[in-house]
Amino acid sequence: MIAGPRAPISLRTRILTTVGATIIVITMFLSWGVLYSWRETLIDREESHALAVGRAFAVAVIDALIFAELDFYKSEGFIENYVTLFMEQDPRLRSITVLDPEGNLVARSWDRARPPWVSGALAELVSAAEPRTTVASADGQHWVIEAVLPMMTGGRRWGTLVLGIEADSIRASIRRSFVLLALLTAAVTSIMLLLLWLMLGRILGSLRSLVEAIDAVALGGLPPPPLPARADEIGVLYHHFDRMQRRLEQSRRDLLGVQHQVWHAERLAAVGRLASGIAHEINNPVNGIRNCVYAIRNDLENTAQTREYLGMMDDGLAHVSDVVQKLLGFARKQQPGARPMRLNEAVETVVRLASFGVERKGVRLELALAPDLPDVHADPQLVREVCMNLLLNAVDAVEPGGWIRVVTRTADDERVVLEVADGGRGIPAAEIGHIFDPFYTTKGTGEGTGLGLSISLGIVKAHGGSIAVASEPGHGTTFTITLPASRLQEGRDATT
Repeated sequence: MIAGPRAPISLRTRILTTVGATIIVITMFLSWGVLYSWRETLIDREESHALAVGRAFAVAVIDALIFAELDFYKSEGFIENYVTLFMEQDPRLRSITVLDPEGNLVARSWDRARPPWVSGALAELVSAAEPRTTVASADGQHWVIEAVLPMMTGGRRWGTLVLGIEADSIRASIRRSFVLLALLTAAVTSIMLLLLWLMLGRILGSLRSLVEAIDAVALGGLPPPPLPARADEIGVLYHHFDRMQRRLEQSRRDLLGVQHQVWHAERLAAVGRLASGIAHEINNPVNGIRNCVYAIRNDLENTAQTREYLGMMDDGLAHVSDVVQKLLGFARKQQPGARPMRLNEAVETVVRLASFGVERKGVRLELALAPDLPDVHADPQLVREVCMNLLLNAVDAVEPGGWIRVVTRTADDERVVLEVADGGRGIPAAEIGHIFDPFYTTKGTGEGTGLGLSISLGIVKAHGGSIAVASEPGHGTTFTITLPASRLQEGRDATT
């Protein structure tokens, strides 16, 4: 199974995803650092408090032990009462244990079988040389801060004090701080992403305006919608787009000017190719007129002969004028302009102009023009030029006595077809892919410019049509031109 194309991910989504992930990671690290630092500070404070409480308690215990040793009073009952009183004064105290130097219990606040201390074994407690604190779980559920203080005075060790203070409140405070910090981080991240979303909306909105202006660019058509003035990088982009549009429009005008010059030059080249046949058509009447003048000059008194020869001279001059007008009409450079035109009339005009060379070569020219052919929306002069290029190429391709067939028909309700077929030598398969290339020609030097088919292809495409060629070496070539009917092209122009 072939997976379909993936849906495109918008630039806004990509930026938000990248920046959002970066912000979240940074804020998480910052929050963790702040929370860890605050946790360490809180634990250090609580541990210092536990040591302070232990030292205060140890002072009274040491005094009691010293007085007992001096037989001032019995210390056992005093220490136990002091433990009970101290436990009642501080509700956070969980356990108090007083050990003698050998590790024997002197007094305690607990009565369970298992000792409550969590900082190590009894031997470790008794051997502790310095005060220390431990934060750990006492029974798997409740946490305590345990302070172990060696009770020493005057270089003598009187025993060890083990003090347990509850730490669940500290954990709860840390947990609350973590939740508050997480909520604050989420709120700050959300606000930053919202601001970024709005800012990207403005930036991407400006880019969408630029894209719409680019899509609206139609060379030779209506100008794109104006872009708002901006004083940032987007404004620079707008400015450069406007400059690019002006350069494109100028390049288009220059290109059209050169294109029409090339088309006109090719038209003149086609006129030159017609010159031999046309010279024959002009030369015959001129020679006849010269003979008439010679005859009139030798017999000026013969009025009837003069009238007859003057009529013949007038017919010859009319024929010459007709030929010259046809030639000038084809070669004259006119302003281009597409309008509804009859394709059959353009074909007939070109056939009349090319008929001199066709008849002189002895080629049979067949016309099959559809009488109900719809109009095409095109420049008549350019269409006649395409017809002339194809017809002259066909005349060059056939041998004397060959045939050429020009057909017009409708392909459907929307397209009109012109076919120019000949029974000439055809085009080899290796060359047929290059015949529309500029300056490519198989003719001899001076027989062609190699621009005729290239220009014809450009003209046909400019009118929304297409041109195809089918050829078989030794059996002739057929060029098929398809142009949109006038009603279809006018509908397209109306929509654009």
